[in-house]
Amino acid sequence: MEFLIGGWLALAIVAGYVGSKRKIGFFLAFLWSILLSPLIGLIIAFASDKPIQVKYVNPELLKLRNEGDKLFKNHQYDEAIEKYKTILKYSDDAPQTQIKLAKLYSLKNDGANSFKHLVLALQSGYKDFVNIQKDKDFSYLRGLNEFQQLVDNNYKLQATQGVNVKSVNKIEELERLTGLFERGALSKEEFENAKKDVLS
Repeated sequence: MEFLIGGWLALAIVAGYVGSKRKIGFFLAFLWSILLSPLIGLIIAFASDKPIQVKYVNPELLKLRNEGDKLFKNHQYDEAIEKYKTILKYSDDAPQTQIKLAKLYSLKNDGANSFKHLVLALQSGYKDFVNIQKDKDFSYLRGLNEFQQLVDNNYKLQATQGVNVKSVNKIEELERLTGLFERGALSKEEFENAKKDVLS
C-alpha cells in the first residue's frame, strides 16, 4: 500500500513538473494528478498551452522603428532608410527591418539593394511570401530576373546568387561591428580583431 501511495505521489510530482513548463502550472497539474490520477494529470498538463514568451524590445530600437515607419509613410525614403540601417547596427537579425529596406529600395528603383535586403530578410526568417508577391511597394523588385530566379527556387538562393550575398553579409557585419565600436561596446583591439575575422 505504501508503495502504491509513493508511486502515485511521485507520478503526481512528475505531472506537476510538466505543468510547471506550461500555463497550467505545477500546483494545478499536481492537484489534478492527486484527485483524479497521475495519468490524467499528465494528460491535462501536456494539453495545457505553453506560456507566451514575452520578447524584450530595446526602447531605442522601438523609437528608431517608429521614426522610420513615420518617414516611410510620409514618402521620405532616404531618411527612413537611414533609420532602418541604424536598427541593423544593433541587430542584423531583424527580418521586418530588412523587408522594409527591400521595399524602400524597390520604391527607389534600386534593384541591387532591394534584392539584397529581401534575401537578408528571408535568411533571417521572413516567410510572408504573399506580401512579397502582392505588395505594390515590391513592383520594381518583382520585375528583376534575380527575383524571378529566387521565386522559381522557392525563395532560396541558387549557388550563383549566393556569391553576392556573402559579400553583402560581410558589409552588413562590418557595419554592425562599427556601430558596436562607436557605442563603446567593443574596444579598439576587439574591433580590429573582429574586423580581421570578417575579412578573412
